[in-house]
Amino acid sequence: MFIATNRIKVKTGYGDTLAEMFKARGAVQDHSGFISFELWKMHKTPEHEDFLVVTHWETEEDHHTWTRSDAFRSAHAGGPPDFLLGPGEFHTYDVVHRLEASGAAAAAD
Repeated sequence: MFIATNRIKVKTGYGDTLAEMFKARGAVQDHSGFISFELWKMHKTPEHEDFLVVTHWETEEDHHTWTRSDAFRSAHAGGPPDFLLGPGEFHTYDVVHRLEASGAAAAAD
């Protein structure tokens, strides 16, 4: 599994706007090799709001194909909103170990 992350900082008070932009633009869920998308908000950042975009892919090539697609360009169309505080910090990872809840633990949740 391949993971791509993008850390995004926005002006305080604009976190909900950022979240709505991700909900409205979508399209990644229909792309080949896509597994999941998550938008994480960091706790306790008084100077700004800090988010981490996390996407899970079957392969690195699936992610690269997405970033070269018309759907990607459409989802990222237009200039950056004025509430962004600089460019994002993009990183990629390979999952080398994963542990999931056992059936008993998962049933208790």
